[in-house]
Amino acid sequence: MSNNDDIEKLLREVDANLTGTGRSPAPVVPAGSKALSKNDSASSGSGVLTKALIAAAICGGLVFTATFFLQWLPLVDNPLSSGLGAAVGAFLTALVLGRRRRT
Repeated sequence: MSNNDDIEKLLREVDANLTGTGRSPAPVVPAGSKALSKNDSASSGSGVLTKALIAAAICGGLVFTATFFLQWLPLVDNPLSSGLGAAVGAFLTALVLGRRRRT
């Protein structure tokens, strides 16, 4: 069984990682600098619109297909409106979640 000292040490390490005191500060980039690495291009917003359109097409198509084949059920609505609603919802969700916070 672990000692209480080991548990306290582990709790201190977890607390340091959660509060961010254990991390080194991010490098400062001048405001006029245009150099972006591959990892920085995703955080700048490039490709978010494309991913949102793909998510809208996939979700809208899946919901349209499912409601088209199940429209004989009494609670299933019009396939076109269901598919469009799913597409709009997926598009907006992908736009909001695709943007990364700047630190």
